[in-house]
Amino acid sequence: MGHEMKKREPAIEAPLEMIGRRSDMASVLSWVAEAECCSIVGVSNIGKSTLLRSLAASAVRRQYPHPMAESIFVYVDLNLALQMTEQGFYEATLRNLLSALRSGSEEGPSVSAVQDAYRMVIAPETPFLIPLAFENCLEALYNQQSGKLIFLLDEFDAAFGEIDPQLFVRLRALKDKHRTRLCYVTATDHPLSEIRRERRSSEFCELFEGHDHHLAPLVEQDARAMVSQWADQSRMRFSSADVSFVVERAGGHPGLIQAVCRVLARSKDEALLRPGMAGYLHVQERLDSDSSVRLECAKLWSDLRLNEQESLTSLVRGDGTVGALDSLLRKGIVLPNSSGPRVFAQQFGDFVNRQRLVRHTEPAGVRIDVEAGDVQVDGRLVPSLTDLEYKLLLLLYGNLSKICDKYRIVESVWGENYIDEVDDARIEKLVSRLREKIEPVPQQPKYVVTVRGRGYKLVGPD
Repeated sequence: MGHEMKKREPAIEAPLEMIGRRSDMASVLSWVAEAECCSIVGVSNIGKSTLLRSLAASAVRRQYPHPMAESIFVYVDLNLALQMTEQGFYEATLRNLLSALRSGSEEGPSVSAVQDAYRMVIAPETPFLIPLAFENCLEALYNQQSGKLIFLLDEFDAAFGEIDPQLFVRLRALKDKHRTRLCYVTATDHPLSEIRRERRSSEFCELFEGHDHHLAPLVEQDARAMVSQWADQSRMRFSSADVSFVVERAGGHPGLIQAVCRVLARSKDEALLRPGMAGYLHVQERLDSDSSVRLECAKLWSDLRLNEQESLTSLVRGDGTVGALDSLLRKGIVLPNSSGPRVFAQQFGDFVNRQRLVRHTEPAGVRIDVEAGDVQVDGRLVPSLTDLEYKLLLLLYGNLSKICDKYRIVESVWGENYIDEVDDARIEKLVSRLREKIEPVPQQPKYVVTVRGRGYKLVGPD
């Protein structure tokens, strides 16, 4: 796409309701009030996005000691960046800054300054003007505004891992220049220092030292409230025993809670017609085979390092001491208990208990262990895939030798709400990153094949 990007009207999104997380919210706001950058870290679907969206909502912030009504909070979902480049980052950030100003009823010079910068970023005469437009925009805003500017950077993993590190050198320089008036809050699956270790990005990581905030699963009371909320919104009648069953199986993991609720709801609907199917034993059997439940568990499992997986397997089998206990406790995968540490949810504990860390050599071709979240190509374990890469491979794997077109890919990988948001270039970049990890020779792909004008397909070995 070069350096010219298609202009898109910024969208204003309503904040999502947040259950619990009061102490998490208060901790982050206390850092932001001091203009300290902070990083929200947590496993897949633990609630990082919901927390960031809530931070962007002034109505939510008013409930806390540091509401900062005069400041501008800008929520940026980097999954919606048009491309994972410096230009794409600035486009997404300015688009959402403009949205934040408009939603706050801002008029006049502030909006005009952002609009001018946005136009320059999407259609620059030279790439050197892209960062300059962003920096000039901040200068103009600070001349017209009295409060802080806080960028809430959601889904930051891929951006930080893939974009040229010079972007983060510039972001660090901007923070040093504006100090108490500029703040970054990131949301990632892993600490920033683990995502990228090179020297040029290390100075950006220094901004967050001592300010990593790890999101744990919801406490039982909040988990119960989430189950009840899901039932109300879905017009389902869950008994107290139903709520207890969901919390027992899913713990306080929001993504797993919703997946278990869906299975329970379907089972209850069927039980109305087939009374012999009633009972939690039948629901449990469904949970063990349900693709959504298994995928939630697989994503949690694949987020863990090998030593954490080994330690967790040792814990659920009672084989001995847990070597990586501290990191598992910090991530909320293991919870302290009077009788010893335990896995946060029975469903995930059962999943872990089924894993086999020592795998036999697989036949040639691409093989996915959906439960474990592992991918092997020609018998070798491939590097860890990002969430988007894994979803794309799962789609192709489930449609082996069949063509998957653009719309099918966007719907399965990003979600149906993104059909008009993700262009061909973004899909091509994702396919390219996947090939780098699974193809023996990425420049000459033999498994992930392009069908010109139609889409992509995964094929078996010759």
